[in-house]
Amino acid sequence: MDSTSIESALAEWSTILGELGVIAASPKDYGASTMGVERHIPAVLRPKTKEQVSALLQVAQKWQVAVYPVSTGNNWGYGSANPTEDGCVIIDLSQLDGISDFDPEMGVVTVQPGVTQGALREFLDRHDGDYLVPVTGAGPTCSLLGNALERGYGITPITDHFAAVTKIEAILPDGTLYRTPLSELGGAEVDGLFKWGLGPYLDGLFSQGNFGVVVSITLALAPAPETVTAFFFSTKDDSKLEALVPTVRSVLRALSGSVVAINLLNSQRMLSMMTPFPTDQAVEGVLPKNVVEDLARRHGVPAWSGVGAIYASKEVARAARRTLRRLLGPVTDRLIFINQRKVDMAQKATRLLPGKFATKVRGMADTLSGALQIMHGTPNDVALALAYWRSGDLPQSGQPKNPARDGCGLIWFAPLVPIRGEDVRRYIDMIERVCPQYGINPLITLTTINDRCFDSTVPLLFDRKDAEATIRANDCYRALYQEGQKEGFLPYRLNIHAMDILNNGSLGFSKLSSQLKAAIDPNYILAPGRYVPSTKRTQV
Repeated sequence: MDSTSIESALAEWSTILGELGVIAASPKDYGASTMGVERHIPAVLRPKTKEQVSALLQVAQKWQVAVYPVSTGNNWGYGSANPTEDGCVIIDLSQLDGISDFDPEMGVVTVQPGVTQGALREFLDRHDGDYLVPVTGAGPTCSLLGNALERGYGITPITDHFAAVTKIEAILPDGTLYRTPLSELGGAEVDGLFKWGLGPYLDGLFSQGNFGVVVSITLALAPAPETVTAFFFSTKDDSKLEALVPTVRSVLRALSGSVVAINLLNSQRMLSMMTPFPTDQAVEGVLPKNVVEDLARRHGVPAWSGVGAIYASKEVARAARRTLRRLLGPVTDRLIFINQRKVDMAQKATRLLPGKFATKVRGMADTLSGALQIMHGTPNDVALALAYWRSGDLPQSGQPKNPARDGCGLIWFAPLVPIRGEDVRRYIDMIERVCPQYGINPLITLTTINDRCFDSTVPLLFDRKDAEATIRANDCYRALYQEGQKEGFLPYRLNIHAMDILNNGSLGFSKLSSQLKAAIDPNYILAPGRYVPSTKRTQV
């Protein structure tokens, strides 16, 4: 791609979008990344319709200019709005923000890329939609479509967000529209009610791939249950972990349908939510064991904490609580149940408590309230505060958090771990051994994605203003991947610096995906290098 090609493409794109639809890539809005990535982005295109997306891709093909679509660009910890490779023009889809075809009886809705978690919650509230938004901890400003296509997950009843996608519309690299066979044959409604459609399942190509620009998805929503009860449990004894892990599996199997996901968090992960990072006590960025133990003792943080939710009728919830006591009791020190009524009572009670104690109780109640909102399918940015633990400037009150804009250093390492006690211990040992070597504190969460497998999200937090710390954090990711590959703990999604992991000629996947890519996008103009290996490079 030479300067003449991109200038010619930009001229045609300006005709399609108008001057305001083609903008420079501001480092603050597009170039910023919590990973410390710096990509060369020639321009940003901002279409408002799927027809414009089609026209943009036709121009990209004509001039062989690489383009990279983003939904809202808030893919924090994985690359934000940055492309996988240099030289890609960004297609910002955030203005495609339509919500349509909501069926309150069937519980399905169609959303475009710019529809955020918060926007869908507002829409459902306005239309008496008694359903849960498939939320994540990333906050209200993040795209539902983008998260689903990355195969993200949450803790509401439909935990696997791509599993909730029943229908996809996409613009292929040559500008043509892809729709599933049932829709093309006149069965648009049933197509939105049945995920697998008819014939080979091609929708999956648009998940973690670069075969088209997805302009809408239809989502199945989980109905709001009669009750949502959070449960919290903990053990002070780290040696109980091997017994606790299979018990989590037993809980999910015994209470399938009412308890859908459980999180386990180590003490450092809990401390990151409760206290500012004690920079003066860190040694080369890492908190020594005695400091962690002292902080945990002062804040009452156990070795392992767990959290989950019961989604059920009142009768089923009562039975579920009995089952949880029976199963978790022998392997935990504490098990408590919290609902919104109890949190409201605690918040009111703080008015009667003395100063510092009232502040502490109010902080705990507010945090619990935020967690319960997420469990109720209402997004908030409570969990997003994690990104600011080591660096970044918190925005003013009332302003949305944006870790990329605010200077936070965060890279997610998200491997899959079998729900076996001995495997989890082996995994924990690996994280605790590797992370400190690179100045990273081992903050560990294990989240069940079914009754067989955890996804462990490890936030690699660092000072993004420090160039050496940024390099070390990215090196830490590579080291964790390499050690995880030896141990069998591989990630379920990749950041933009790690896509080359799949660019391996010895993998049958690489060969087949490259053949498919070459057939559908012979000039490799669409998101080159994203999950699918590029054998032809068109970008500078």
